[in-house]
Amino acid sequence: MLYPLLSLLLSIRMKQQYSNLAQFIIRRVPFFKSFSSTQYILFSCILDTLLGCLIVFVISSYLYSPVYQIEWESAFVIFLFLFSIVKGIESYRRTHILPFEELIQLAPVSARHLFQTLLFSELVWLLFTSLSTYLIYFLFQYFIAQTHDWIFWLKHLNVILTGFLLFMVSNKIFGAYIYNIVVKKIGIIRVLFFASISLLFFLFGRVLISNIIFPFYHTFRQLFQSIASLAEDAFWITLSNNLMSLYQNNLQQIHHALFSQDSVFLQFLALFTSPVTFFVVILAATLVMKTPVRWIPTGKEHDQSSKHFKDLFYWYFQALDKIQGSLFEKNMLIQKDIKVLKEKRWLLSKEFFNYMFMSYEAFFYVGVMTGLISLVDHQALQIQLLFTLNVMILANQTYEMRILTPSIFSLSAEKKNIWLYELSQTSLMQFFLSKIQLFYCLFSIPSLFLLFINLLIMSVYHLFDVQMLIQLVALGIGFFIFPLIQLYLFPFTTKFNFIHEHEIGTTNEEIEVIDKGQAFARNFLVLPFMYYMILTSFLPILQHSTSLISVLFALYFVIVSVICWVLCRKTIYKGIEYVEKNKMFYIGE
Repeated sequence: MLYPLLSLLLSIRMKQQYSNLAQFIIRRVPFFKSFSSTQYILFSCILDTLLGCLIVFVISSYLYSPVYQIEWESAFVIFLFLFSIVKGIESYRRTHILPFEELIQLAPVSARHLFQTLLFSELVWLLFTSLSTYLIYFLFQYFIAQTHDWIFWLKHLNVILTGFLLFMVSNKIFGAYIYNIVVKKIGIIRVLFFASISLLFFLFGRVLISNIIFPFYHTFRQLFQSIASLAEDAFWITLSNNLMSLYQNNLQQIHHALFSQDSVFLQFLALFTSPVTFFVVILAATLVMKTPVRWIPTGKEHDQSSKHFKDLFYWYFQALDKIQGSLFEKNMLIQKDIKVLKEKRWLLSKEFFNYMFMSYEAFFYVGVMTGLISLVDHQALQIQLLFTLNVMILANQTYEMRILTPSIFSLSAEKKNIWLYELSQTSLMQFFLSKIQLFYCLFSIPSLFLLFINLLIMSVYHLFDVQMLIQLVALGIGFFIFPLIQLYLFPFTTKFNFIHEHEIGTTNEEIEVIDKGQAFARNFLVLPFMYYMILTSFLPILQHSTSLISVLFALYFVIVSVICWVLCRKTIYKGIEYVEKNKMFYIGE
């Protein structure tokens, strides 16, 4: 274990979290004026702990029933295990990409000791930032337990340690998986895998509508006579009884499989009461720490060596060069960014098809909306459902693209180049606008793919009507406004105190500020259409929609998009001024 490196990594990470805009806002409150980034994180942990205690109190007082003790206990155990696995997968970059790569390569440090240090730092960070999660688990299990003998403490100690083991194993497996897809070709196997998973998400959306949502909706509509019926107890009692009879058989089968006497699941839970489990988990964790690690290559040396094969990754960037030349001719800044992105195979390989075409979540939306379209008889309403689908996918796709490659759009990654651009008389505003234009280039292929999906749906459901022109409004306006919504707050989160580029976009400050900022603007563009579709389900008068509603859909979307465009541009200008006044002298930090 390299303790000096461990201390350095944790201290830098603490300072990164709230070093910019959030701290600027916090210091406007007298109570927070003297708070450092570290102290603010500690204060946040205290608030999370208090919130955790409140959650345990609410669950134990209003939701928990002793009749279902084993079910509640099992649910918390499974949640903790899933939480550990997800966190382990999320942190693969911090354990499989070398920090201070140039210096470490010169130091006499073994890869095994380095990996142990990185993995241990992630475990410490997990425990520190998720303290409230573990507190909720322990407090709730303590509350529902009938006795608190040594078996109780051994059992839940084993559960916690198993959670840490799952964190380590999932991190190690996912890191090895990413290494393999980075160094190998993107070929037919990856295409078939993407197509299969996309089909499963699509079918899940269809099944959710036809087998779960529609039976519930049909039952509700049979009982729903007027708004006044919602205030009657008899309505809700009858509805709950009907729903129980509708889903009771499936729920009973699942419950019997999990919690019947001598079930495999209960036998699995019983293992945590054994002292042998403690030693097995410790031994397994030690073996994971000692297994060899393969660092994910991020340097130009690998990029040069991988150019001997021409796979889908290569042809994707060939297409981007053509698109860039057509949309923004002779823009050297965009050409530079595309070339840089092409050299970052490690950044795009994992979600390459989700980035290039559509995310799995978008295919789920397609399944849900086409399921609804097949149940609707009125063509105007079908067209409005398709309009809502387009808006949802455009918003989601831009969000996913920003999440996957935040560094390519951020000024933070340009700390070695900003002064050079200033000397070349290229304004910082012009520089950032090229980032937005880069987003348009990258977003063009998913937008064309979505257009193809529209044509396919139009053909299958025979939506040949002049109202279908509103889909062009959604695709055309959405193509320009949604990337802008994702990037308009980026200048405010510019910071240069990162160790490796993969850390850009991962701090609490960036996640909270940018996510909440884009969500605020996106809600005005997406949620009204979703709310209208929900109201339509319960108000028969809205189900007989006319073409006027479709026109109002398009008109509202255009007006709100123009407002967002103006406000986002103004915010970008203020953000650039903030960077020029406050961050230019910290490039070397």
